[in-house]
Amino acid sequence: MPLLASSLNPPASTTLPVANTISSASSAKTPGAVMSPNLDSERKSPHPVSTVSRVPLDVDNISAQIASDLAVELISHVLFLKNQIPFPVMQLSRIPNGKSNPRALKLRTNLLSSFDILSSHLNTTFTALSTAFALVASGSGRGSRPTRRAYLAILIGPSIGSAKTRVMFAVDGFVAKVWGERDDVVEESDDGEDSESDEDEGKDDDDTEEDSDSSTESDIASSPPPSRSPSPSPCTSPSPIPPPGPSPQQILRTATRLLGHTLATAKHSLSAELAPSQTHILVRAPRRFTHPAWIPRQTASAALDSVLREFHEEAGEGDATAATSTKPRRKTGSKVEGAWVTCRSPGIEFDDAAEAEEDEMIWWSWDGNIVGFADW
Repeated sequence: MPLLASSLNPPASTTLPVANTISSASSAKTPGAVMSPNLDSERKSPHPVSTVSRVPLDVDNISAQIASDLAVELISHVLFLKNQIPFPVMQLSRIPNGKSNPRALKLRTNLLSSFDILSSHLNTTFTALSTAFALVASGSGRGSRPTRRAYLAILIGPSIGSAKTRVMFAVDGFVAKVWGERDDVVEESDDGEDSESDEDEGKDDDDTEEDSDSSTESDIASSPPPSRSPSPSPCTSPSPIPPPGPSPQQILRTATRLLGHTLATAKHSLSAELAPSQTHILVRAPRRFTHPAWIPRQTASAALDSVLREFHEEAGEGDATAATSTKPRRKTGSKVEGAWVTCRSPGIEFDDAAEAEEDEMIWWSWDGNIVGFADW
């Protein structure tokens, strides 16, 4: 009996590896053991994800039409992603009126009407802003008008000062041009200087022509008579005609699609579950800027300039606001988000230390009203 009892007991050496294998396998399936290295790597990541999306356009500069279309596109994305409307703007306009209750129908109609008015106002707004930038450059005594940086702010909240989220839109390379002015008017001053030098050169050419006439006559007399048989002309191939560039409508469609694709594939998403509230649209422009749909907001300019500095830091453009960097940066709640549109000609930042009062940069708010809703 003692021998039988001892033979039924498993050897001690066979139980220890099984126990170790089970414990190691269970520990390998533990979520904490698998996720902890990734969490540590995220905490130690030296490059946080930027909240600003870059949208590079393959154009020399950004016109007022392109800037306004991209601004409208961004506002429509923000309204949907920030939970201010249940569907994208284009889908809202296609919902049959009979499927909505009276209150939801009224809210939807008011929002679509306000959005249409804003779209038409932004078209003329960027044209007026381009004119204001051009007049500032002309008044400063500069012959050329470099491209500028234009900014538009989208704030969602009960008021401008109590916004829950802040989205900025930067147009880097915005053209400065007086509305209705031809493109060659800016170059007239340079052409005038060139014409004066051409006149002086023409006088010298007249003197040299008189001296050369006598020498050419003697050369003709000593030269042999021309041959009666014409010499064969060399075969010249016609110069190739350059292919036509894209039309303005093609450029607009490409730009809007690129903006939508960039926002959809960005590492940082603009999505946020916010309660329906009011959306405020503001633009940064000189005091000389004139447009009937925009109201100057001098009292809110300091706070919005602080938001703009945060936006520059998120976009990696911290040195661009050297004129306003002397003011202390005020930390606000949520991070500033937005889109930074660029082109082949980077824009020049406007100096806040303007010589004339009408050239001082302030913020202007749109006088319209956009109120979000959830029911449809």
